[in-house]
Amino acid sequence: MKQLIVYLIYFLCGGISLFGQDSLKIKFRSRALLDATVSGYGKEQAQGYYSLEDFRVGFKAVYGKYELKADIGLGGGKVAIKDLMLNYHLKNSVLALGNGYEPFSMDMLISTVDLRFHQSATSVLAFADSRKFGITYHYYNKHCYLATGVYTNNDINKLGGESHKNSFVSTSRGVVRKIKDKGRLLHVGGAVSYRTSQVNVEESPIGSVSSDGVTSMFPAALLEADIPDMGSELKGVIEFLYTAPRFMIQSEYFFDCLHRTSGQNSYRAHGGYIQGGILLKGREFEYDTMYAVPGRPVTSQAIELVARFNYTDMNDERSGILGGEEKDLSLGINFYLNRYLGIKINGSYVWVGDFCNSFYQKNFFLSQLRLQYVF
Repeated sequence: MKQLIVYLIYFLCGGISLFGQDSLKIKFRSRALLDATVSGYGKEQAQGYYSLEDFRVGFKAVYGKYELKADIGLGGGKVAIKDLMLNYHLKNSVLALGNGYEPFSMDMLISTVDLRFHQSATSVLAFADSRKFGITYHYYNKHCYLATGVYTNNDINKLGGESHKNSFVSTSRGVVRKIKDKGRLLHVGGAVSYRTSQVNVEESPIGSVSSDGVTSMFPAALLEADIPDMGSELKGVIEFLYTAPRFMIQSEYFFDCLHRTSGQNSYRAHGGYIQGGILLKGREFEYDTMYAVPGRPVTSQAIELVARFNYTDMNDERSGILGGEEKDLSLGINFYLNRYLGIKINGSYVWVGDFCNSFYQKNFFLSQLRLQYVF
């Protein structure tokens, strides 16, 4: 499958160049995230954890109304296809086919290098999914954004493999916004996603909802719920964003319902976060009107203070499934050295609630550092 995709990329680029060598624009790109975490949790003394969290190479090719994006991940000793999208641009709209994120959760759609912290909030990781192969239609103008799509319930790397899931996902997102001058923006919206039950299975599958929490360095997920006899799934999110020249506020709240077969009670979970940033140096925040997501500061050099509070409850006594409950508070500072290099430093305190993973027996604090480049 991976070789087939690589050949397809070469074929598309070669075919485009034959028809319009002068009009074809290709930009190669790369990024790397080097992380370090220090925590004394589970050890007699503080211990450091290190990881090349993300290293990828890719390109973007544009020819007329067509745009091809491809990224190959090389981190962790594995080669995997990340984003592979063929976009067709119309007036105020985009039709996208390929492997990418469905339009669910504003924070999940933000580029990792533009996140306020090392990774998305605990609740985002619990209720938003990884990339899927499918088709999405995006419509946008100054006042609104609408998107809808249909997807296989699989990343392109898993299509045809042993972990292939025989189900489909339909997701839609809508945003209304008021954009003013001087970097002021008010954005309110939400999304809903429905996944069908798996078919052609010998017995009802066991589903799973989990989240690593504030770090992926520890050996176990912070929250994890196994759902026996899993059927279809319906989930939603509401989102809010406000930006000004010197600060921004962003928030989302999620609701998830996984239906079960054999007449058993559905599993329900919920959670959300609120986060903000204040610019000590620099002005205004980027905002992609085409996909309705915020980005890094507009100025190439900037210093940003950030804070985030998250709450996630994956305990559902009605269904008898207890995946854990937690709260966490994170504070940090981000240094944008230029358009390509950045440093993120932050600390997080986690309140461990009932029925979290057995590895987490008490509240804990950890500090994190990230060095990143993107070209």
